[in-house]
Amino acid sequence: MCKKHNALKSHGVIDRIEHRKSEDYSMLRPSIGIDWDDVTAPFNSIAIRMANEKYHPKEPYRMEEITSWANEGRTSVIKEFYNDPELYRRQIPTEETKRGIRRLMQIADVFFITAVSPHFMGVRAEQIMTQFPELPPENIILGSAKDRVHFDIVLDDAIHNILESKAEYPVLMRKPWNAKMTGLLSVNTMAEFVSLVKQIMKASTSKTEKITAPAVLALVGPSGSGKREITEALCGSRGTGASERTESGEIFVRPVNYCTEPGRYGHKYVPEEAFDRMNFFEKTAYAGVLYGTRKEDIQTLLDQGKFAVIPVDMCGAIAMKRSFPTHIIYVARDKEKLIADIIDSDYDTEEKTLRILSIDAEKRNRKICDYVIHNDTIEGERVSGAEEIRRLILLEGEKY
Repeated sequence: MCKKHNALKSHGVIDRIEHRKSEDYSMLRPSIGIDWDDVTAPFNSIAIRMANEKYHPKEPYRMEEITSWANEGRTSVIKEFYNDPELYRRQIPTEETKRGIRRLMQIADVFFITAVSPHFMGVRAEQIMTQFPELPPENIILGSAKDRVHFDIVLDDAIHNILESKAEYPVLMRKPWNAKMTGLLSVNTMAEFVSLVKQIMKASTSKTEKITAPAVLALVGPSGSGKREITEALCGSRGTGASERTESGEIFVRPVNYCTEPGRYGHKYVPEEAFDRMNFFEKTAYAGVLYGTRKEDIQTLLDQGKFAVIPVDMCGAIAMKRSFPTHIIYVARDKEKLIADIIDSDYDTEEKTLRILSIDAEKRNRKICDYVIHNDTIEGERVSGAEEIRRLILLEGEKY
């Protein structure tokens, strides 16, 4: 063991930096519970179309107007179609969704668990068996008490089902009515979910790779864990002047990150219309704000031998891992400090509540990360998480 290793050991660094490979956890063939309405097959979008066909409003109803599970705005009119047999006749999964689920069936035990009115239970079972005739009938579970059934992984669009789930990995399917929820494992499509499942399975069995440049350092963790402060401590910039950092010879650089909220710290603002037209490699919605990163911005940094440091959600980190050499680093912090920082933030009451609710759920993500660091101290220029990352890279690479 080298002197540097002994020095780190004496300061407790090695004990505090957790390698994911030390986790005693394996998921060779997981059980997966998948919701049907608005996850596997469209539901609210069909009800929206039926309402427009019936009422011909001056401004057509749009699914983006359903901003909460209760749906109490003008689009609440669509609820009258929830018990209309025509809605169920129109419910057909896309071919892309069906391909994704069939890929999951090859590597996992797939179940459909769906809440449906008693009048339509038979219709729902027939829907599923028609679209997926290879699925064993016993793998269809009808009922609303989803928290009573245990799966390794669950995919649902209802926030309450995700927060109450006993699954090892509850995953939220992003929809307008859950867009404000932060911190959870989430996906936008079935294809993204397939990639996430594969990452979960791989992380439970593979060894951690050494951290060497060039590579992406994807920082994930709950709100208030200090991902932004770590990035700033490592990179020394807000992320909009990456070229300056590159020219100065710094090894840690943050790529430009774009968002749809003016004045968002550390991001370059673009209007939502322009955002939709931009070619992003990775994009996500967080608390109602859209974020995106361009592939060429990351590749430019890697071509120069840098570490591209990116605070990102778990699905963004997995997207990075598919295209670049990437190390996913979970930023841990005491729960009391997480809550205190959220309470002291400028977020509105609803967003603060959602961020606090997501803390325990997001902690589950650490098992599928490559490393776990602790960021308990954020005082002035001292950010303990940034110090641990620097030490970790010295420990692993022995050259920075």
